[in-house]
Amino acid sequence: AWLDARQDLAARLEPMLWRQVATLEQHERVLQALLQGVRDLRQLLDRHLLWIRSHAPVDLAWFGRWPAAVADLAKPSRFATTARLLAESLAARPLPFVLAAGILFALAWLRRRARVHLAALGQRLRDVRKDRYLRTVAALAWTVVAALPLAAALWRGGELLQGVGERGKYSDSLGQALQALALPAITLSFLAWLVRERGLAHAHFRWTRQRRDALRTWLPWLQAVLLPLYFIVALGFIRNQDLAIEVSSRIGVVAAGVFSAAALAWLLAPDRLWHGRGALPRPSTLRRVLRVALPLALVAIAVLALQGYVYSAAIVFNAQFASVGVVIAVGVLHGLLARWFALGERRLALRRLDQKREAEAQALADGGAPDENGGEAIPVDLDEDLALDKVNEQTRRLLRAVKLVLLVAGLAWVWADVLPAFARLDEIVLWSITQAAPDGGDTMLPITLMAALLGVLALALTFVAARNLPGLLEIGLLSKVNMDAASRYAVTSVSRYAIVMIGIVVGLGLLGLRWGQLQWLAAALTVGLGFGLQEIFANFVSGLILLFERPFRVGDVITVNNLDGTVTRIRTRATTILDFDNKEIVVPNKAFITGQLVNWTLTDETTRIVVKVGVDYGTDPALVHRLLMQAATENSRVLETPAPRSWLLEFGANSLDFELRVFVGGMLDRLAVRNEINVRLVELFAENGVGFAFPQLDVHVRDLPEPKPPQTPT
Repeated sequence: AWLDARQDLAARLEPMLWRQVATLEQHERVLQALLQGVRDLRQLLDRHLLWIRSHAPVDLAWFGRWPAAVADLAKPSRFATTARLLAESLAARPLPFVLAAGILFALAWLRRRARVHLAALGQRLRDVRKDRYLRTVAALAWTVVAALPLAAALWRGGELLQGVGERGKYSDSLGQALQALALPAITLSFLAWLVRERGLAHAHFRWTRQRRDALRTWLPWLQAVLLPLYFIVALGFIRNQDLAIEVSSRIGVVAAGVFSAAALAWLLAPDRLWHGRGALPRPSTLRRVLRVALPLALVAIAVLALQGYVYSAAIVFNAQFASVGVVIAVGVLHGLLARWFALGERRLALRRLDQKREAEAQALADGGAPDENGGEAIPVDLDEDLALDKVNEQTRRLLRAVKLVLLVAGLAWVWADVLPAFARLDEIVLWSITQAAPDGGDTMLPITLMAALLGVLALALTFVAARNLPGLLEIGLLSKVNMDAASRYAVTSVSRYAIVMIGIVVGLGLLGLRWGQLQWLAAALTVGLGFGLQEIFANFVSGLILLFERPFRVGDVITVNNLDGTVTRIRTRATTILDFDNKEIVVPNKAFITGQLVNWTLTDETTRIVVKVGVDYGTDPALVHRLLMQAATENSRVLETPAPRSWLLEFGANSLDFELRVFVGGMLDRLAVRNEINVRLVELFAENGVGFAFPQLDVHVRDLPEPKPPQTPT
């Protein structure tokens, strides 16, 4: 009976369990739909929230609320209550206050020591041979420590205020506002210490005096005006009361926008922030546009706040203030990288200079013989300028590229909360294109304003990346890999081609030019390559073959089409050769593939020199062999292996023809060794009575005409 009852219960329980599972699955689907709806709603809010007014535009009634807002902001009873709560907290728990006072005292003492240490570190940089990068790191650390006291006081004071009262009360809101003010405070304080005399920007980054003076002129005003306004705006939004936001925060946003616009317009004037070291800065369209656009953007924030977009204006203003911090951070990172590159180049220049001096001293010790190069123009890469701010153009381009990437990444992070609002640009259709559908029909694909802007940005980034990323790849990665210079050159060249191709495809694709529209253009281009552009296309393909097959490398000495010289550059269409007359010859790449090429230094620079000598008949051949070998063995540039050899090759019409064959270790020694051996042979032949043969001609006259009898005068 019990078994039957259990079986009956199990039979009735199983359908109930299945119904419960089905109900749970239905609830799961409903929950997923709700979550998706919440995500869609959030995206919709992110797109449209900044474009919606939070308050009414400014009118006369708004000015009438000023007295109430001022009374609400500076209500004495609130500050008295906050002071009483602080006193009670100090009496009940004095340890946090004592620790905060101790930390602030230590930071203030370190700040006084920072002045001395920064001046001492800047003074030590004058000795270029003992300069070290760690001194710049130490200067950066002291600059950060000197900028900390005010921000630390604000942050710690905010924490103490949040702990003394109830959450949501005025003391808690005041503490949160002080903590929000800490980041702008340390930003401006760090910038002030950065541009001090003999500070990090002066002694280490080599910023010009005009730039430092311009910042020092406005920084006290920025700290005195912007920090209180930022505090008022933050306090109003943290309290989340309509009167504080509509009046106090709106006034703060408007005043901060107008004041920042005036300061930025003054700072971006010529010979201030834009002032560069050396020659006068070239007029830049981008700088002129920025000088107008950035202050206008700040004024636009004030106008938005006056029109009722207080919430939107506050968010944009906060993002722009954080953007200043990003620009300062990128500027410091750029200075650190520039100094690192400059110190590396300085060490390289010092090493080359020392090597040159040692070589000159060794030459003088060996008898003062000059280093002869046979009159050849040999390219020498020796930088003797040891100034820190003299960084070569390639490094400057790489630093500009790195700075641009860091700036874009930092600004994207700062504006991450605002960027979804710009997704509304994806709703503005500029034009439409026809695209084949999977079913074989045609569909209209809209090209929005956002896609067009991204396409233009992709093409611009392609241009920047194609110019700078290959060089950055070579210096940052390939130079640390066990790879020769020619292989690195090939990799960087191919990477440049790949960047251009990928960037063009992506950029044009965003603009609506897909492969389906370009395939006919590609076919026509192929026909053009087969006819009018075949030589250019042949040179391009030949250039790729040269980069990968590498019959010669940059720096090799080659002979092609009776042209001798050193390879200085391998480009897409042609290769540049520097001949021994210091003339640059541009040779199409096709000539290297289809013609005969002699590479004198492909695997080994050892080459043979043949010195031909003709002596008089009757001269002892053994004596001539001995003198030739003596001239060869006495020359220090002649290699012992392979050994020099002398040969009597022919009995010439006027001489016994000898050849002296010797090997030298480098191309620069060929003419010098030939000259030295010839001079020595003249001396040895004169000492041993051996004469050089010269062409002789014997004239044999067989019949002479009869002389005419003298004529007698009549």
